[in-house]
Amino acid sequence: MNVNKIQRLISSFIAMVLIGSIFLSCKSSGDNDVPAPTTGQNIDPIVGTFKGTIKIGVQDYYNAIVMVSKVDNSHVKVQPKSGEVYSVATPKILTAVNPVGVGVGGDDPEGSINYLISTKALQISTKKTSATDVEFYYEGTKQ
Repeated sequence: MNVNKIQRLISSFIAMVLIGSIFLSCKSSGDNDVPAPTTGQNIDPIVGTFKGTIKIGVQDYYNAIVMVSKVDNSHVKVQPKSGEVYSVATPKILTAVNPVGVGVGGDDPEGSINYLISTKALQISTKKTSATDVEFYYEGTKQ
């Protein structure tokens, strides 16, 4: 009987040590352990002057210049070069994000924009949001 009591006591002791070591080895989830949320990259790569083809209605205009400027950290203004035949196209302010640093893109009620940083290729598609808007589609590269 003493042997059985000693074996149970040793087994209980080993079980408590094992459970205690597992409990103590677990990491607590304190504030310092939480990684910072990913906020994305800067949209600045899309800012600049682009040269390409702009389509207004059924008419294509080649060697068209479009300027993209930053409005704030999540919006850009797209505007065809003034004084050109294609400058009748309505400038738009579009949403832009750079979630992983590969490209800048966005889609909202005003239109969509996509810029691939590695190739410097830009696509813009605007939408008509008022009776006087002249929508356009543009494909070009950064100059």
